[in-house]
Amino acid sequence: MARTALYQKYRSSTFDEVVGQEHIVQAIKNAIKQEKVTHAYLFCGPRGTGKTTMARILAKAVNCENKAEAPCEKCENCLAANDGTHPDIIEINAANETHVENIRDLIERARLAPMQGENKIYIIDEVHQLSSAASSALLKTLEEPPENVIFILATTDPQKLLPTIISRCQRYDFTKITTKQIANHLMHVANSENIKLEESAAYTIAQLAEGGMRDALSILDQSASYSADNITEEEIERVYGLSTNEEKLELIKDMLACNVEGVIKRVETYEEKGIDLQRFTDGLIDILKDTVVFGHTQKSNLLKTIDVNTAADLLEVTNVDTCMQMAEELLQAKEKYKFTTSAINCFEVVCLALATREKPLNKGNERVSEIKPVVIKEHASMDVKEPEKKEKITKEVETKKYSQEDILSLLVQCNKEEKQKSEDSFAKLSSIEDLSVKKYIALLNDIVVGPAGKDCVLLITKSDAISEIINEAEMNKELYMFTREYLNNKKMLFALTENELKDATEEFRNRMQTNTLPEAMKIKKYKAEKKSEQTPEEKVIELFGEENVEIIGGE
Repeated sequence: MARTALYQKYRSSTFDEVVGQEHIVQAIKNAIKQEKVTHAYLFCGPRGTGKTTMARILAKAVNCENKAEAPCEKCENCLAANDGTHPDIIEINAANETHVENIRDLIERARLAPMQGENKIYIIDEVHQLSSAASSALLKTLEEPPENVIFILATTDPQKLLPTIISRCQRYDFTKITTKQIANHLMHVANSENIKLEESAAYTIAQLAEGGMRDALSILDQSASYSADNITEEEIERVYGLSTNEEKLELIKDMLACNVEGVIKRVETYEEKGIDLQRFTDGLIDILKDTVVFGHTQKSNLLKTIDVNTAADLLEVTNVDTCMQMAEELLQAKEKYKFTTSAINCFEVVCLALATREKPLNKGNERVSEIKPVVIKEHASMDVKEPEKKEKITKEVETKKYSQEDILSLLVQCNKEEKQKSEDSFAKLSSIEDLSVKKYIALLNDIVVGPAGKDCVLLITKSDAISEIINEAEMNKELYMFTREYLNNKKMLFALTENELKDATEEFRNRMQTNTLPEAMKIKKYKAEKKSEQTPEEKVIELFGEENVEIIGGE
């Protein structure tokens, strides 16, 4: 015989056993005690938060023979409800019975008197999946309900229901169960099942469940099978592709220190481990948020992810403004994962961008003043000037957006021969091993070489986000210089999405027939900047910052 799953075995059977949803439990218990139960309820909320469980407890309670203790779990009605054999409690899954015939049959049976209890209860799960005709038929019954009949509707998508159905029900919105409540319940279940469960592992499972108790119990069940009833935090992380706070902190520190090689090696490790990048990015953001909160408040009770010492350590090498900037950029990167074919490349590009800024991320911190100035001795004849303070300049990011007319003016100068040359050039990407240009390689790995002309090449991507990054003025120039030096590509780069190219190609064919195509776009290429050799003094100033270097005359 198959073993009963934990989420079934530990499903709440009384109001007192329900975890979370205290406001709903209290309201329904009072309604039963005061005999104010209405004819229709609507339970809404995320999956696994107790909607169907609450519906079953309510159905059992309204037919319980001991009203003061309902449900008493002792009377004939309660026992029959627990066994699933009570003739007056009918459960329907609207996902399977969506047609109007099913609802009409339900309505006909609802007119019959209860067989065993005082009330006949219909629990309709996933009610939003009813057809429009079935919803209209149900509405008619809710408007004129038969005597002693109670409808309990449950749904994860109340917005898909007819507003007139919602208005005829008492609506209760179930919220996600807190991480602490789930973790405590998991520890209780583990003790009952003789499963060794670390408290930290319980919290990790609770975080994975994202507010759903059913998901949490399923994860506990699976983890117990994997680890032979001895569940540790490390095993949870291994099975579900998670990472520790220490790993996230080390990555943040590498980005703050502009350690490009360290960042690349860490990202490669994450790829090998199969780490969930969505959750990993969320973890980075949580650490940075906690650091910002502690930096402003100095209160430990407001920290959710890291402790006081960790926050203080981070603030020794950076400041709250930098942490906020990093969190914002990581948050934007998370949105781009769904639009790219390679989330790991997108993540790597963002990390490299944070680690390769012109001005290191940890500059500007209040504690920078504690760094001892580096002294450079020069010949006595050298003129010594006090370094001037540089003004902060805020640049607005300029992203080029090409109209269909612009794209057509590029397509008219493209041909097969130039496209083949461009494809051959970009095929060399995989053979480049220079770590300093890793971010450009990662970005271009997500594109396909499209039409090309003598002075232009169209790079095609599925993602609007990647297209915008490539077309951003500064990045476009950097990519041009990179492809010119490493790929021998002397063509300007224009990024388009697949949809933009598709629409433009169709318009190209139409206008070619009417001979109304635009003239070829005049393309102006970037000029390669010649970098003069830096003096030793300039190199030191660039490394430590002008405000931390004092140049003095020699003896």
